[in-house]
Amino acid sequence: MSKRHRRTGASMMMRRYTQRAAPGTKPGTIHIPADALPPVIRITCYDSERIEHYQDCKVELIQKLLGKHAVTWIDIVGLGDAEIVQRVGESLGLHPLAMADVVNVPQRSKVEHYRDHVFLVTQLPRLSQSSHVEQISIFAGKDFVLSWRERPSDCFDTVRARIEETGPVIRQSSSDYLLYALLDTVIDTYFPTLEDIGDRLDLLDDEVSQGAASDLVVRVHGVRHDVRLLRRIVWPLREAVEMLSKNHEWFISKETSIYLRDCHDHTVQIIDTLENYREACAELRDLYATEISNRLNEVMKVLTIIATIFIPLSFIAGVYGMNFDPEVSDLNMPELKWHWGYPITLGLMLLVAVVQLMFFRWKGWLGKTTRKQEKT
Repeated sequence: MSKRHRRTGASMMMRRYTQRAAPGTKPGTIHIPADALPPVIRITCYDSERIEHYQDCKVELIQKLLGKHAVTWIDIVGLGDAEIVQRVGESLGLHPLAMADVVNVPQRSKVEHYRDHVFLVTQLPRLSQSSHVEQISIFAGKDFVLSWRERPSDCFDTVRARIEETGPVIRQSSSDYLLYALLDTVIDTYFPTLEDIGDRLDLLDDEVSQGAASDLVVRVHGVRHDVRLLRRIVWPLREAVEMLSKNHEWFISKETSIYLRDCHDHTVQIIDTLENYREACAELRDLYATEISNRLNEVMKVLTIIATIFIPLSFIAGVYGMNFDPEVSDLNMPELKWHWGYPITLGLMLLVAVVQLMFFRWKGWLGKTTRKQEKT
């Protein structure tokens, strides 16, 4: 197995089973991951008429900006400060258990409804560099949306570009549409990953057809690992999106529910594609095993033909190697006294070998004839 696959597999196991807090700790306790980055707060406030941006903000600014615009979007990157996490939650009135789930990564994709806000957990795939996913937590209230990411990325840049324009629906809508836009952007990031996996499978299929590579099993296992990882995070995401689209009492308008149903369709499409990829991985492994078996059969066939040719030759050599003295009796190998006895014996052995080869070729047991028969 490759070093990359051993390393990424180990990192996923460590990430999955790392102890988050001591047993018996009070629910809602903020436990910061060891490798978390310091939080960086960015705020975007907008309505149909105007838009304002705030970079590297303090927590106090959140409370001052709430309610002054139709939508206030707080985008935070980094989980490395427990005090900031707690203060942001208090400023927006978020439930402590939900704030604990923000930092206790990774969480299963889910949606939870509280008294005055919705909490959504989703995952961002990072398979191009390593088999790793990053958690994105999204809170949505009546006039605000809070997105919290583990590490910086450009996944929400397209949403910001849409907000900058004055005509799009996002500027005319409330916070539920921004929630949809962020969720849709996260789901869209899965499709380039799926295309990359599909390209890897096509390449592996070509290599198997041309002749199985020595490391093919390891590479197929790596693709299968990525497929299983994506399926494990998309399956609960599909359930969460479906639940979010069907509960209109969660301040989700009927218009936004239509868009959320489209997100649900995308998750179903992703799962169907992953199922096809998983079957393709199984077929590639079977094809590889068949190719190896065919190669072994070819080797065994050649060895068998060689051994079969030498059986009568060994018999002839064994008969004339018994060393019966022709001087004792005229019946004891009189051929040993022939002037041409040795050349005749070699010629007989050569003739027997040629006849056998012609017979094997006529039966189609030699390589070239076998391939022609397979084509016909």
